[in-house]
Amino acid sequence: MEDNGKLQAMQKLEAEWIDYKTTLGTIFRHISTDQEFNMMNGLSLSNETYLREGKKIYVNLYRYDQNDPLPAAIDWRKKGRVTSIKSQGQCGSCYAFSAAAALEGYYKKTKGKLIDFSPQNIMDCSRNYGNKGCNGGSVHASFDYARDYGVVKDLKYPYVHTEQPCKRGKNKGIATVKGYVLVPQGDELALKHAVAKEGPVPAAVHSSLPDFKFYKSGIYSSNSCGQVDHAILIVGYGTDRTLGEYWIVKNSWGTDWGEEG
Repeated sequence: MEDNGKLQAMQKLEAEWIDYKTTLGTIFRHISTDQEFNMMNGLSLSNETYLREGKKIYVNLYRYDQNDPLPAAIDWRKKGRVTSIKSQGQCGSCYAFSAAAALEGYYKKTKGKLIDFSPQNIMDCSRNYGNKGCNGGSVHASFDYARDYGVVKDLKYPYVHTEQPCKRGKNKGIATVKGYVLVPQGDELALKHAVAKEGPVPAAVHSSLPDFKFYKSGIYSSNSCGQVDHAILIVGYGTDRTLGEYWIVKNSWGTDWGEEG
């Protein structure tokens, strides 16, 4: 991989040649190889079924009424169901941040309080559910852990940018789930219904593309998308008069990436 300055300049020219809807930036100058950058991903894929401790686990699909009207746009940040932007650093813990952020939105919906929950708690303590600390994991497994043990506040279990032995206490964390469902892969109408009706929804993107790494502003799209490798949180959607529909996404790469994160 070329150094980030050269790569950023090349990608900016390429983006301007293809379209005019995205601006690229110069973040991640300290990362010089693809291997180092991939440490900031960490999503392990799982479909309707996935393996945990050698057993096949089934996940129900999200059901919705196609005739049910939806708002033209929604932004859960404006409704107080999204916490501040976090940074996972060079640790493949995106799955834990995505899961914790989804729990934050759900807790606000059901309990009326917006609380930062601990990705570190999920990362350290969910190995028996198939997650692998800084080496990746899935949102499914994180929710399974939250169902059984709950997740504590971030203040009680702060993030340290590396994995460590589980420090779960005797008491169950306050962020729990009774169950969850999976939005069918590729069904954007289902995803739109889920975001509008339920709140912020975890999703996966192909983040290894250079123009995604250096994304700074605008509506991002790419014809080069392949295997998804990074968990994020969809916090809303809308429509641009010129460029069409878009998703509002919360990442876990700090406020320097994108439009303040």
